[in-house]
Amino acid sequence: MMKTIIVSITTAVLTVGCVAFPDDGSYRQGGYYGGNYGGYDRDRRYDRDHDRDRWERERAYRLQQARLEQQRRQQQVDRDRQHQRDWQQRERQQHLDRQRREREQQRLQQIQRQTWEQRQQQKPNFDNNKRKWEQQNQRRDDKKRDQRREHDRD
Repeated sequence: MMKTIIVSITTAVLTVGCVAFPDDGSYRQGGYYGGNYGGYDRDRRYDRDHDRDRWERERAYRLQQARLEQQRRQQQVDRDRQHQRDWQQRERQQHLDRQRREREQQRLQQIQRQTWEQRQQQKPNFDNNKRKWEQQNQRRDDKKRDQRREHDRD
């Protein structure tokens, strides 16, 4: 009889313990929900298929992100190259403009120098012509003065 009591108590404790503290989740409508119940109705192939699908989705997402990042880097490189080309073109244009201004300035200086030299060469002629003119004017004035004196004497 003692044996029967021990078996009954053990059975009751195990039954109450399993119902009170289930590891498998709740049992409703013929199946366990929640927990880690790996019962007979679970199809292990579904887990592999699900894992493979998830892995493929993650891989596709990573590839898409890598493509987008590569595209972004390529666009940045293209922008940098375009900025470099623009900068070089501006530098060349500024250099050409500077050279053109320098040539123009040199040309103007050359013209001024030639003009000055021509004037310097013509200056003696002008001075000579001026002297001749002044002499002629002086002679004429002298003649008029002499004529007035003679006229006044008369």
